[in-house]
Amino acid sequence: MCTRFVIACYVMMINLEFLHPQSLFLPEDFRCEERRDMKIAEKLIFFENKIKVLENQIRRINAKKVEDPVRLMGREFYMVFPPLFADDGRSYCVLYIVSTSPGTCTVALPLLTIRYTLELKQGENHLFLPSSYMALENQVEKKGVHIECDVFVNVYAVKHDKFTTTAFLVLPMHSRFHYKYRYIPSIQPNPVSVAYSHLYNSTISIVSSGDNNVVKIQLNLTEGESIHIDDQEYAYNESIHLILNKYESLVISQSADLTGSTISSIDPIFVATGNKCARLHDDNACSGMNFMIPSDNSDQEVNYDSEHVFITPLFHPFLRGYKIRILSRKNDCRIQYNIGQENKTQTLFVQNNYVDIDVDSNVPVYIRTSRFVSVTVITPGKNNTDGIGTAFMLYIPEEGALLSEYHFTVPDLNTTSYITVISRNVSNIRLDENIIDVNRTLIYDINEKSYDVISLPIQPGYHVARNVLKETFSLYVYGKQKPNLGYGFPAGFDLSNKL
Repeated sequence: MCTRFVIACYVMMINLEFLHPQSLFLPEDFRCEERRDMKIAEKLIFFENKIKVLENQIRRINAKKVEDPVRLMGREFYMVFPPLFADDGRSYCVLYIVSTSPGTCTVALPLLTIRYTLELKQGENHLFLPSSYMALENQVEKKGVHIECDVFVNVYAVKHDKFTTTAFLVLPMHSRFHYKYRYIPSIQPNPVSVAYSHLYNSTISIVSSGDNNVVKIQLNLTEGESIHIDDQEYAYNESIHLILNKYESLVISQSADLTGSTISSIDPIFVATGNKCARLHDDNACSGMNFMIPSDNSDQEVNYDSEHVFITPLFHPFLRGYKIRILSRKNDCRIQYNIGQENKTQTLFVQNNYVDIDVDSNVPVYIRTSRFVSVTVITPGKNNTDGIGTAFMLYIPEEGALLSEYHFTVPDLNTTSYITVISRNVSNIRLDENIIDVNRTLIYDINEKSYDVISLPIQPGYHVARNVLKETFSLYVYGKQKPNLGYGFPAGFDLSNKL
């Protein structure tokens, strides 16, 4: 009986062994998920360490920038000179390149397959070009100018012909994928006879930096209007789709106010806006205007919905009033502003992409907005008591984009030129290492803050303005010439939030 019991137990044990057969693998061989998780953790630690290294590099770069705030705007630029208004055989174009150190720039001019090499000295360097480099209108051409330097520089472009002069700051290119320009200001020229209306058209200039670049243009035309580009007609509410190659340029010319037009592209492009003559009044004042528009990255901007502050310049007394045009991508933008010393704060809401503020005097205006916007000053070009007409468009950087040191040029255009400085304390500003005459300063108490504002005449050539305490301030350059020539541009601004 006992033997049978032992045999039965043995049979049961054998059966259990068959029910649970022995594995040919070790138990740890079944820990694949655990080992995978360990490898993922190791990779995460590796990447965290790499991120820390990059953050340290960024901190060192930022610290270096704090120690040495002089970093000019860029090393690669694309641009096109605006159209010729009238030629008397003495028209010309100029590139002014400002550098803080020796270096080299190449300037490619594909129209004549010419390539210039400029050996840069510290300060101002310039290159004169014939009037043939001014673009034609509503035609795709190879008139884009490519500037590439081995050091950081500022670039200013000037176009001069028989009746008009314009000078503008050229902004550098960068490699961010897909460009957007939503904030394009323009103007409505004064009506003239049909035979001469084409001379006063508003313009939008484009240059492609890459081949097979898809460019989409939505002009803000009114119903019934159309435009011809390379013999193709585009009517109201139609988009212009173009494939542009490197260096190809297009200057869109239209008699309407093109404010609110939008442009997008795959590769980086140069975009500028302006007017051939800017005849804004019934008199004969005429001055070309042109300024390059920073690309719009407000979709990605973290502070898009936060407050933004702008201060327009106080102009020298030869100007009598101006218009401020504020563009917003959304209509629910709230705008508050004070004109000069006025205690009353006025509030506006964007209704149709943009709002205008008309200023009767030449005093500065303090502007606060609840969203990211683009602010442009348009001077009237009106013949005043001294016979001066100086129409120009001026881009106004926001407070967060101002610099503490500017290296800039005043173009030699046989004009009387000025600068306007806006600072919390102008006594800390040095112009070419000289103290500014504070007795000429006007003080504006705006929004419980005190601003020093001063307008000074300045000679042509290379100049440096800096704040000894490295505090940021505004700097604008502008000029006039009888009977009607004028120009204006910001000396520079911080592009780190834009590019």
